[in-house]
Amino acid sequence: MHFNRTFGPLTVKGDLRALAAGIILLGLLINLGWWQLARATEKSALVDRWEARAALPAVHPKTLSTEPAERLADRQVTWRGLFRAEDYLLLDNRIHQGRVGYHVVALVSAEDMLVPVNLGWLAGDPSRRTEPTPVLPEGPVSVSGRIYVPAGKPLMMQKPEAPASLPATVQTLYWDDWQRSLSTLTGRTVYPFEVRVDQRSPLALAAEWPIVNQSPAKHIGYAIQWFAMAAVLVFIGVWRLTNLGAILTRRASP
Repeated sequence: MHFNRTFGPLTVKGDLRALAAGIILLGLLINLGWWQLARATEKSALVDRWEARAALPAVHPKTLSTEPAERLADRQVTWRGLFRAEDYLLLDNRIHQGRVGYHVVALVSAEDMLVPVNLGWLAGDPSRRTEPTPVLPEGPVSVSGRIYVPAGKPLMMQKPEAPASLPATVQTLYWDDWQRSLSTLTGRTVYPFEVRVDQRSPLALAAEWPIVNQSPAKHIGYAIQWFAMAAVLVFIGVWRLTNLGAILTRRASP
């Protein structure tokens, strides 16, 4: 199907199907640009929250146990706790400097409860035949870090069951769903969020915790690219569907 319209000296003609496809593509490019700008705003908010809560004093995790999740995220905590050699989870398939390994998440006592503490990355067997056995501290030690509250629950085809025993190797952590099972397993209340250990702590393994996976500036750069592609598409469409080029050429001629 073709169309042909005249608006004074301007003529617009072309294939309706091509025009519809172009409009759909234009809408997609613009939406992608706005989505990247929204992501930049979200990342800026995360950075601002991290910096604001860095200024707050570190407290015992139990004092925050009744706070809503949005007020727990990134809060600094510190306490004296005990590790038990068998009370840990290995979080599988974690990459560090191009190598596959595990995050070690130990359940550390904090008064009458256990707090999951992510000690960072530990190398695994490259052949995947064996799993590492982390050496956990003995006796009371000082633990410090930040509470990590995930932005959303991971999407998986089937939600995994809570570990039936410890230690255990898991692919993803579901503290909300596992809290009761782990509390029954250990005989103590388990904190509903993990604490990511301070990377300067002597307890830390390879503990690198980026605030965001991509900076707001990078998202803005991606948005500019999408908007630029949309602008190019509009230019090409106008140039091919109209005689605007010929009109401009005539006007530029002496």
